[in-house]
Amino acid sequence: MTTEEEYKIADRESLVKATSNPIYDLLDRGGKQWRPLLGMMFAEAFGRNLTDLEANKDIYFSCGLTEIVHNGSLIIDDIEDGSLKRRGDLCTHHKFGVDVAVNAGCYMMVSPMNVAHHFVAERHQLALHRIFSQELQCLHVGQGWDIQWHNRKGRVPTEAHYFHMVENKTSVLPRMCLRFIAELTERDPETT
Repeated sequence: MTTEEEYKIADRESLVKATSNPIYDLLDRGGKQWRPLLGMMFAEAFGRNLTDLEANKDIYFSCGLTEIVHNGSLIIDDIEDGSLKRRGDLCTHHKFGVDVAVNAGCYMMVSPMNVAHHFVAERHQLALHRIFSQELQCLHVGQGWDIQWHNRKGRVPTEAHYFHMVENKTSVLPRMCLRFIAELTERDPETT
């Protein structure tokens, strides 16, 4: 084997260890996965018959993307909160190291949208990218408030402030999924 071939193999092995292994370790633990189910329910309510996988690959992509982003945010959140366990096992940062966990979590939060063109009609792609960007921004704003409040570095939130944080953190991913579904089914989410 040539040196160049050895490097290619080593690069793939390194990528698997630093990205794929921690990602699949968390995904294989399961989870409630209610966000994708909610998205599929809305798609059906908006007239999609989801039995044909090929005809609905845009819906399945949107629902799956939501779950991948959610799991990536959990990896980062566990580091920020100093958590020890997630879904019955050590948190990703304890199993693989903080550097690997940060990288894997960020990869899960940003990379799924890069393959949208394989699943989503061109006429919807820009809108989905816009929705994705808006909602991830909200997710980080809400997380910022949560960090400040739970670390006692900021003021104690009022009930109204707390609900605003929830709207910009916990509600982001189901809302993003539903906004995707509304776009793909060409429904106005405000009036439907």
